[in-house]
Amino acid sequence: MDAVGLHICTFLAWTGGVALITWIICRCRLRTKAGAVEDYFAGGRSFAWYVISGSLLLTNLSTEQLVGLNGVVFADGCMAASAWETFASLAICIAATVFLPRYMQLGLTTTSGYLGERFDRATRTLVSVVLLTFYAVGLCPSVLYTAALAIRNILGIDGLPLWTISLAIGLLGSVYAIFGGLKGVAVSDCLNGIGLFIVGLWVPLAALQRIGGPAALFEHPQFLRPLVATSQVFDKGTGARSLGEPTLPWRTLLTGFMPINVYYWSMNQVIVQRALAAQSLAEGQKGVLFAACMKVVGFVTLCLPGVIGMIMIEKGIHVGGEAFTVDAPDKVYPELVKAVMPDWSFGFLAAVLLGSALSTYNSALNSASTLFALEVYRPYIHSGASDERTVKVAAVFGAALAIPSWIVAPQFEQVVSIFDFIRRGLQR
Repeated sequence: MDAVGLHICTFLAWTGGVALITWIICRCRLRTKAGAVEDYFAGGRSFAWYVISGSLLLTNLSTEQLVGLNGVVFADGCMAASAWETFASLAICIAATVFLPRYMQLGLTTTSGYLGERFDRATRTLVSVVLLTFYAVGLCPSVLYTAALAIRNILGIDGLPLWTISLAIGLLGSVYAIFGGLKGVAVSDCLNGIGLFIVGLWVPLAALQRIGGPAALFEHPQFLRPLVATSQVFDKGTGARSLGEPTLPWRTLLTGFMPINVYYWSMNQVIVQRALAAQSLAEGQKGVLFAACMKVVGFVTLCLPGVIGMIMIEKGIHVGGEAFTVDAPDKVYPELVKAVMPDWSFGFLAAVLLGSALSTYNSALNSASTLFALEVYRPYIHSGASDERTVKVAAVFGAALAIPSWIVAPQFEQVVSIFDFIRRGLQR
């Protein structure tokens, strides 16, 4: 068996193992009343704090973050984008202490439901439809594209079109989300989280050894600056750097940046739905606050590899007899993985990255199904629908929603920065 075949076997073994264990746990340990709305959309309100924290972190820490945020750091030529991680901890604390108690007091399953309580039904429905649209043509396709890009580069299957890989990932993710409900998504998140924790630390540590240890970072202080007005920005067209404004100028941290973070962690259905499935308010708050602690050091995984990639290019480090180069910002993470990790680990690495992508993709489909079923179908289409009928409609809608994401995903190859695109979409 050649190297590529071995990588693919390892990849399939990990992915299949996670799927099997998830099925066993959901079938034997978390079995509740079939078809119940609470069970499908809110996990039966049975999640412990560690399930909430693990699922929340893995939903956030997907390939569009690993690939995208490291790509932003590489493109900016500085650590300005690390503010997304450091400020996130404060925003999560606000979510845990201000918003979550109110959500649980009202017994909500959707975040748009809070807007209905605060304003009116029209506002509630409008926000639900906007989120549904963004999940279908923005979030889901970007996750599929970045996962396909990373897996193709790491496994060395360059001859396989990106649309084929993204379609396969989309089909697998749809099975989790549509047939497993929130419980299936959360359990697979926790299992994949173990692998992602290992990979998340392994890649930057191995990369640091390649450049000469942590001290090498401080030999290039221009790459470590978090608050800058201008930096050496990467031009994808020419492959050169020139003085320009980073994607996150320092002045934005004092104005509109924090409200965006608070929205993401407090009102984004994909994120908040896990906390709403908590056994109690205390369990929900513990899970969310533990995630806040982990986000403090999130830059090690999501930003540091981008910096190390710049240093490797600056120092002219050779990989396989050729100088390390990156022709597009979003390729810096998968290229760095290929450069610093041992060959035998590629299959495992690709499987873990797939798991992180599936987490966000599954979560987006499940959240979209939840919003449609509870905010559109029941209020406007069939107000007397039974729980079983509502769950079936949600599953059909999730399957239908997955189709446009498969079609749109290959088009993201034309986007300069996936992470920047997603954040701009969330601001709308």
